[in-house]
Amino acid sequence: MLIDDVWVALWRAHDIKAATLAGTSVHGDVVLAGPGFSATAYEVQTLSVLHPSRIRRHLSQQKNDHRGRPLSRDGADLLVVEAASPAALEVARVERVSVLIAPDRGPVRGTLIDADDVEHTIDAGDASAEARPGEARRRGRTPWGTYSLLLEMLRETEPRSQTTLAAEVGVTQARASQALNQLSGLVERRARGWTVTSQRDAAQWLVERYPRPRLSSTWLTLDDPVPATQSIARLLSDARVRYAVTGQVAADVIAPWARPTRTTIWTDRLVDLEDAGCTPVTSVEATVTIAVPDDPRALTSTSERHGLVVADSWRVWLTLMQDGDVDAANHLQSKLVAEASA
Repeated sequence: MLIDDVWVALWRAHDIKAATLAGTSVHGDVVLAGPGFSATAYEVQTLSVLHPSRIRRHLSQQKNDHRGRPLSRDGADLLVVEAASPAALEVARVERVSVLIAPDRGPVRGTLIDADDVEHTIDAGDASAEARPGEARRRGRTPWGTYSLLLEMLRETEPRSQTTLAAEVGVTQARASQALNQLSGLVERRARGWTVTSQRDAAQWLVERYPRPRLSSTWLTLDDPVPATQSIARLLSDARVRYAVTGQVAADVIAPWARPTRTTIWTDRLVDLEDAGCTPVTSVEATVTIAVPDDPRALTSTSERHGLVVADSWRVWLTLMQDGDVDAANHLQSKLVAEASA
Protein backbone atom coordinates (compact mmCIF):
# COMPACT_ATOMS: atom_id res chain seq x y z
CA MET A 1 0.00 0.00 0.00
CA LEU A 2 1.25 3.49 -0.81
CA ILE A 3 1.87 5.55 2.31
CA ASP A 4 -0.41 8.36 1.15
CA ASP A 5 -3.26 5.82 1.09
CA VAL A 6 -2.49 4.95 4.72
CA TRP A 7 -3.54 8.47 5.79
CA VAL A 8 -6.75 8.18 3.77
CA ALA A 9 -7.56 4.87 5.48
CA LEU A 10 -7.02 6.45 8.92
CA TRP A 11 -9.29 9.35 8.05
CA ARG A 12 -12.09 7.21 6.61
CA ALA A 13 -12.12 4.60 9.38
CA HIS A 14 -11.24 6.65 12.48
CA ASP A 15 -11.49 10.33 11.47
CA ILE A 16 -7.80 10.68 12.31
CA LYS A 17 -6.09 13.02 9.88
CA ALA A 18 -3.07 15.22 9.34
CA ALA A 19 -3.31 18.45 11.34
CA THR A 20 -1.54 21.77 11.15
CA LEU A 21 -0.37 23.24 14.45
CA ALA A 22 0.05 26.92 13.71
CA GLY A 23 2.23 29.07 15.92
CA THR A 24 4.44 26.26 17.18
CA SER A 25 7.93 25.16 16.20
CA VAL A 26 7.32 21.62 17.42
CA HIS A 27 6.47 19.23 14.63
CA GLY A 28 7.40 15.90 13.13
CA ASP A 29 6.94 14.43 9.67
CA VAL A 30 3.20 14.43 10.30
CA VAL A 31 0.85 15.65 13.05
CA LEU A 32 -2.19 13.40 13.49
CA ALA A 33 -5.35 14.41 15.35
CA GLY A 34 -8.96 13.31 15.63
CA PRO A 35 -11.92 12.82 18.00
CA GLY A 36 -10.51 11.55 21.28
CA PHE A 37 -7.04 11.54 19.72
CA SER A 38 -4.72 14.27 21.02
CA ALA A 39 -2.75 16.07 18.33
CA THR A 40 0.51 14.17 18.11
CA ALA A 41 3.63 14.81 16.05
CA TYR A 42 5.25 11.69 14.63
CA GLU A 43 8.62 10.96 13.07
CA VAL A 44 7.73 8.38 10.42
CA GLN A 45 9.87 5.58 9.06
CA THR A 46 8.77 3.01 6.49
CA LEU A 47 10.01 -0.59 6.60
CA SER A 48 9.15 -3.85 4.88
CA VAL A 49 9.12 -6.46 7.67
CA LEU A 50 9.37 -5.54 11.36
CA HIS A 51 11.29 -7.71 13.84
CA PRO A 52 12.19 -6.98 17.51
CA SER A 53 15.84 -6.35 16.65
CA ARG A 54 14.80 -3.78 14.03
CA ILE A 55 12.83 -1.82 16.62
CA ARG A 56 15.75 -1.76 19.04
CA ARG A 57 18.12 -0.66 16.29
CA HIS A 58 15.66 2.03 15.21
CA LEU A 59 15.37 3.38 18.75
CA SER A 60 19.15 3.43 19.15
CA GLN A 61 19.54 5.33 15.88
CA GLN A 62 16.87 7.84 16.88
CA LYS A 63 18.42 8.54 20.28
CA ASN A 64 22.03 8.97 19.17
CA ASP A 65 23.94 10.08 16.10
CA HIS A 66 26.69 8.01 14.46
CA ARG A 67 29.13 9.15 17.18
CA GLY A 68 26.81 8.17 20.02
CA ARG A 69 25.78 11.74 20.85
CA PRO A 70 22.15 12.36 21.92
CA LEU A 71 19.83 13.70 19.24
CA SER A 72 17.05 16.24 19.80
CA ARG A 73 13.75 15.14 18.21
CA ASP A 74 10.26 16.59 18.30
CA GLY A 75 8.05 13.70 17.22
CA ALA A 76 7.06 10.32 18.62
CA ASP A 77 8.09 7.19 16.72
CA LEU A 78 5.74 5.79 14.07
CA LEU A 79 6.76 2.80 11.97
CA VAL A 80 4.71 2.03 8.84
CA VAL A 81 5.46 -1.53 7.75
CA GLU A 82 4.20 -4.18 5.35
CA ALA A 83 4.32 -6.96 7.96
CA ALA A 84 5.30 -7.43 11.62
CA SER A 85 5.87 -10.42 13.86
CA PRO A 86 3.86 -10.72 17.12
CA ALA A 87 7.10 -10.42 19.07
CA ALA A 88 7.92 -7.16 17.28
CA LEU A 89 4.51 -5.72 18.10
CA GLU A 90 4.99 -6.58 21.77
CA VAL A 91 8.41 -4.89 21.84
CA ALA A 92 6.88 -1.84 20.14
CA ARG A 93 4.14 -1.67 22.78
CA VAL A 94 6.67 -1.86 25.63
CA GLU A 95 8.93 0.75 24.02
CA ARG A 96 5.92 3.00 23.22
CA VAL A 97 6.47 2.93 19.48
CA SER A 98 3.43 3.30 17.22
CA VAL A 99 3.16 0.72 14.44
CA LEU A 100 0.84 0.65 11.43
CA ILE A 101 0.81 -2.47 9.27
CA ALA A 102 -0.11 -1.56 5.68
CA PRO A 103 0.14 -4.53 3.30
CA ASP A 104 -0.15 -4.20 -0.46
CA ARG A 105 -3.68 -5.56 -0.18
CA GLY A 106 -5.83 -5.56 2.93
CA PRO A 107 -6.73 -3.25 5.81
CA VAL A 108 -4.41 -0.94 7.69
CA ARG A 109 -4.13 -2.10 11.28
CA GLY A 110 -1.93 -1.51 14.29
CA THR A 111 -1.61 0.81 17.27
CA LEU A 112 -1.11 4.56 17.46
CA ILE A 113 0.11 6.03 20.75
CA ASP A 114 -0.86 9.68 21.09
CA ALA A 115 0.81 12.56 22.94
CA ASP A 116 -1.09 11.64 26.13
CA ASP A 117 0.34 8.09 25.96
CA VAL A 118 -3.09 6.70 25.10
CA GLU A 119 -3.11 3.63 22.83
CA HIS A 120 -5.53 3.65 19.89
CA THR A 121 -6.24 0.39 18.08
CA ILE A 122 -6.38 0.92 14.33
CA ASP A 123 -8.39 -1.29 12.00
CA ALA A 124 -8.97 0.67 8.81
CA GLY A 125 -10.47 -0.55 5.57
CA ASP A 126 -8.40 -1.24 2.50
CA ALA A 127 -7.69 2.10 0.80
CA SER A 128 -4.91 0.71 -1.34
CA ALA A 129 -4.39 1.62 -4.96
CA GLU A 130 -2.42 0.15 -7.81
CA ALA A 131 1.28 0.69 -7.19
CA ARG A 132 2.94 3.36 -9.30
CA PRO A 133 5.51 2.20 -11.85
CA GLY A 134 9.06 2.44 -10.60
CA GLU A 135 7.94 2.47 -6.98
CA ALA A 136 10.55 0.01 -5.70
CA ARG A 137 13.37 1.63 -3.78
CA ARG A 138 17.02 0.64 -3.82
CA ARG A 139 18.37 -0.86 -0.66
CA GLY A 140 21.17 0.78 1.28
CA ARG A 141 22.06 4.36 2.01
CA THR A 142 20.91 6.91 -0.57
CA PRO A 143 23.89 8.88 -1.98
CA TRP A 144 22.27 12.31 -1.69
CA GLY A 145 25.64 14.05 -1.96
CA THR A 146 26.25 12.46 -5.35
CA TYR A 147 22.76 13.30 -6.58
CA SER A 148 23.02 16.89 -5.33
CA LEU A 149 26.38 17.34 -7.03
CA LEU A 150 25.11 16.09 -10.38
CA LEU A 151 21.93 18.17 -10.11
CA GLU A 152 24.03 21.25 -9.41
CA MET A 153 26.18 20.50 -12.47
CA LEU A 154 23.02 20.12 -14.54
CA ARG A 155 21.69 23.43 -13.24
CA GLU A 156 24.88 25.29 -14.12
CA THR A 157 26.99 23.67 -16.84
CA GLU A 158 29.90 26.13 -16.68
CA PRO A 159 33.02 24.27 -15.45
CA ARG A 160 33.77 24.75 -11.76
CA SER A 161 36.47 23.57 -9.42
CA GLN A 162 35.91 20.70 -7.01
CA THR A 163 36.20 23.18 -4.13
CA THR A 164 33.46 25.38 -5.58
CA LEU A 165 31.15 22.44 -6.27
CA ALA A 166 31.62 21.08 -2.75
CA ALA A 167 30.71 24.48 -1.29
CA GLU A 168 27.66 24.80 -3.58
CA VAL A 169 26.09 21.54 -2.38
CA GLY A 170 27.35 21.61 1.21
CA VAL A 171 29.62 18.56 1.21
CA THR A 172 33.28 18.12 2.09
CA GLN A 173 35.90 18.18 -0.65
CA ALA A 174 36.62 14.54 0.09
CA ARG A 175 32.95 13.65 -0.47
CA ALA A 176 32.87 15.76 -3.65
CA SER A 177 35.96 13.95 -4.94
CA GLN A 178 34.36 10.59 -4.20
CA ALA A 179 31.14 11.61 -5.96
CA LEU A 180 32.97 12.87 -9.04
CA ASN A 181 34.78 9.54 -9.30
CA GLN A 182 31.45 7.71 -9.00
CA LEU A 183 30.09 9.86 -11.83
CA SER A 184 32.92 8.94 -14.19
CA GLY A 185 31.66 9.08 -17.78
CA LEU A 186 28.89 11.51 -16.88
CA VAL A 187 31.24 14.31 -15.81
CA GLU A 188 34.68 15.36 -16.98
CA ARG A 189 37.45 17.64 -15.83
CA ARG A 190 38.38 20.48 -18.17
CA ALA A 191 40.92 23.25 -17.88
CA ARG A 192 38.54 25.48 -15.88
CA GLY A 193 36.99 22.73 -13.78
CA TRP A 194 34.37 19.98 -13.75
CA THR A 195 31.26 19.82 -15.95
CA VAL A 196 28.79 17.24 -17.29
CA THR A 197 29.62 15.48 -20.55
CA SER A 198 25.95 15.36 -21.61
CA GLN A 199 22.98 16.85 -19.81
CA ARG A 200 20.62 14.26 -21.27
CA ASP A 201 22.83 11.32 -20.24
CA ALA A 202 23.28 12.74 -16.74
CA ALA A 203 19.54 13.32 -16.40
CA GLN A 204 18.76 9.77 -17.53
CA TRP A 205 21.24 8.39 -14.98
CA LEU A 206 19.50 10.38 -12.25
CA VAL A 207 15.95 9.39 -13.16
CA GLU A 208 16.92 5.71 -12.93
CA ARG A 209 18.14 6.23 -9.34
CA TYR A 210 16.60 9.29 -7.69
CA PRO A 211 13.96 8.00 -5.22
CA ARG A 212 10.46 9.31 -4.70
CA PRO A 213 9.62 10.86 -1.34
CA ARG A 214 8.61 8.09 1.06
CA LEU A 215 6.11 10.24 2.97
CA SER A 216 3.15 11.80 1.16
CA SER A 217 -0.58 12.48 1.32
CA THR A 218 -3.05 12.85 -1.53
CA TRP A 219 -6.04 15.16 -1.93
CA LEU A 220 -8.81 16.14 -4.30
CA THR A 221 -9.70 19.73 -5.15
CA LEU A 222 -12.40 21.01 -7.48
CA ASP A 223 -10.28 24.06 -8.33
CA ASP A 224 -7.94 24.10 -11.30
CA PRO A 225 -4.41 23.05 -10.30
CA VAL A 226 -2.82 26.50 -10.64
CA PRO A 227 -5.23 28.46 -8.40
CA ALA A 228 -5.37 25.45 -6.06
CA THR A 229 -1.59 25.57 -5.77
CA GLN A 230 -1.72 29.28 -5.00
CA SER A 231 -4.30 28.72 -2.24
CA ILE A 232 -2.29 25.86 -0.75
CA ALA A 233 0.89 27.92 -0.89
CA ARG A 234 -0.79 30.70 1.11
CA LEU A 235 -1.99 28.16 3.70
CA LEU A 236 1.51 26.68 3.98
CA SER A 237 3.14 30.09 4.33
CA ASP A 238 0.66 31.12 7.03
CA ALA A 239 1.44 27.89 8.92
CA ARG A 240 5.20 28.49 8.47
CA VAL A 241 5.61 25.28 6.53
CA ARG A 242 8.50 25.30 4.08
CA TYR A 243 7.43 24.21 0.61
CA ALA A 244 8.44 23.97 -3.04
CA VAL A 245 6.08 23.46 -5.97
CA THR A 246 7.18 20.72 -8.36
CA GLY A 247 5.56 18.54 -11.03
CA GLN A 248 3.10 19.86 -13.61
CA VAL A 249 2.37 23.27 -12.11
CA ALA A 250 6.07 24.03 -11.60
CA ALA A 251 6.82 22.92 -15.16
CA ASP A 252 4.07 25.21 -16.43
CA VAL A 253 5.73 28.11 -14.63
CA ILE A 254 9.22 27.30 -15.95
CA ALA A 255 8.34 26.18 -19.49
CA PRO A 256 4.62 26.63 -20.33
CA TRP A 257 3.39 23.84 -22.58
CA ALA A 258 0.18 22.09 -21.51
CA ARG A 259 -2.53 22.89 -19.00
CA PRO A 260 -1.74 21.15 -15.67
CA THR A 261 -4.20 18.51 -14.46
CA ARG A 262 -2.69 18.02 -10.99
CA THR A 263 -0.19 19.59 -8.63
CA THR A 264 2.64 18.23 -6.50
CA ILE A 265 4.07 20.22 -3.61
CA TRP A 266 7.05 19.28 -1.46
CA THR A 267 6.80 20.35 2.20
CA ASP A 268 8.83 19.90 5.37
CA ARG A 269 5.91 17.98 6.96
CA LEU A 270 2.44 16.73 6.08
CA VAL A 271 -0.39 19.19 6.68
CA ASP A 272 -4.19 19.34 6.63
CA LEU A 273 -5.39 20.93 3.37
CA GLU A 274 -9.11 21.08 4.14
CA ASP A 275 -8.88 24.84 4.75
CA ALA A 276 -7.65 25.13 1.16
CA GLY A 277 -10.77 23.34 -0.10
CA CYS A 278 -9.20 19.89 -0.45
CA THR A 279 -10.53 16.45 0.57
CA PRO A 280 -8.35 13.42 1.41
CA VAL A 281 -8.55 10.74 -1.29
CA THR A 282 -6.52 7.76 -2.48
CA SER A 283 -3.64 8.34 -4.86
CA VAL A 284 -5.58 7.24 -7.96
CA GLU A 285 -8.29 9.85 -7.27
CA ALA A 286 -5.95 12.68 -6.33
CA THR A 287 -5.30 16.01 -8.02
CA VAL A 288 -3.01 17.25 -5.23
CA THR A 289 -0.02 15.46 -3.73
CA ILE A 290 1.83 16.75 -0.68
CA ALA A 291 5.18 14.99 -0.21
CA VAL A 292 7.99 15.29 2.34
CA PRO A 293 11.18 14.90 0.29
CA ASP A 294 14.08 12.83 1.57
CA ASP A 295 16.42 14.91 -0.59
CA PRO A 296 18.06 17.32 1.91
CA ARG A 297 18.35 20.07 -0.74
CA ALA A 298 14.87 19.77 -2.23
CA LEU A 299 13.48 22.64 -0.14
CA THR A 300 16.57 24.85 -0.40
CA SER A 301 17.38 24.59 -4.12
CA THR A 302 14.40 26.74 -5.05
CA SER A 303 13.43 30.03 -6.65
CA GLU A 304 10.43 32.34 -6.38
CA ARG A 305 8.37 32.59 -9.56
CA HIS A 306 4.99 34.29 -9.92
CA GLY A 307 4.54 34.37 -6.15
CA LEU A 308 5.28 30.65 -5.70
CA VAL A 309 8.34 28.91 -4.30
CA VAL A 310 9.32 26.54 -7.11
CA ALA A 311 11.70 23.60 -6.94
CA ASP A 312 14.94 23.42 -8.90
CA SER A 313 14.14 22.89 -12.59
CA TRP A 314 15.88 19.54 -12.90
CA ARG A 315 14.17 18.25 -9.77
CA VAL A 316 10.89 19.31 -11.36
CA TRP A 317 11.88 17.29 -14.41
CA LEU A 318 12.56 14.26 -12.20
CA THR A 319 9.09 14.58 -10.64
CA LEU A 320 7.48 14.70 -14.08
CA MET A 321 9.33 11.57 -15.17
CA GLN A 322 8.44 9.71 -11.97
CA ASP A 323 4.78 10.66 -12.41
CA GLY A 324 4.72 9.45 -16.02
CA ASP A 325 4.32 12.95 -17.49
CA VAL A 326 6.86 12.14 -20.20
CA ASP A 327 5.71 14.68 -22.81
CA ALA A 328 5.84 17.54 -20.31
CA ALA A 329 9.21 16.27 -19.08
CA ASN A 330 10.61 16.16 -22.62
CA HIS A 331 9.43 19.72 -23.28
CA LEU A 332 11.02 20.98 -20.06
CA GLN A 333 14.26 19.09 -20.70
CA SER A 334 14.56 20.53 -24.21
CA LYS A 335 14.18 24.04 -22.80
CA LEU A 336 16.78 23.47 -20.09
CA VAL A 337 19.30 21.93 -22.51
CA ALA A 338 18.76 24.76 -25.01
CA GLU A 339 19.30 27.39 -22.30
CA ALA A 340 22.55 25.72 -21.24
CA SER A 341 23.79 25.70 -24.84
CA ALA A 342 22.88 29.34 -25.55
